[in-house]
Amino acid sequence: MAVLDIGSNSVRLVVYERHARSLTPLYNEKSACALGRGIAQSGRLADENVAKAIDAIKRFALVAKMMRVGQVHILATSAVRDAANREEFVSAVEAIIEAPVRVLSGEQEAHYAALGVVAGIPGFEGVMGDLGGGSLELSAISGGRDGEGQSYELGVIRLQDDADGSPKKAAALVREKLATSLLAN
Repeated sequence: MAVLDIGSNSVRLVVYERHARSLTPLYNEKSACALGRGIAQSGRLADENVAKAIDAIKRFALVAKMMRVGQVHILATSAVRDAANREEFVSAVEAIIEAPVRVLSGEQEAHYAALGVVAGIPGFEGVMGDLGGGSLELSAISGGRDGEGQSYELGVIRLQDDADGSPKKAAALVREKLATSLLAN
């Protein structure tokens, strides 16, 4: 089994071997593609970054084939979720990997990140944050379960683009977007 994670910063393939209940990573590689760069301004995945991602995905498809991976789960996050040309990109990925792409909502992204925290740190209580290239997800964890997740357009790539590289403007944007969050306050 493998997971292909298509994020705003990078594309990552992790191949797992399954022993009873646990999964053991056998292969883990990522490729920096910056799919989220410029999407806040143009609304589209940039052709140059799509080409980088597609090249990486072709390579990962070959790795999965050579490793005889049975099933590849493909998850896409903020950049693909927000892109006007997402269907074109998703179709290309599905043709390469021959598996469906699941584009996660921000809330689903927060939920899966919280599950990762619970799996890695049993007994964790508090607020979990997952900062990516296109978004920030927050989720409260209590009793081994997460509450309703929240997603904000505050990823590092998006914030750099929206703030024109200005740290002061970036800080103001973060304060403004998190002002209504009960988890961030």
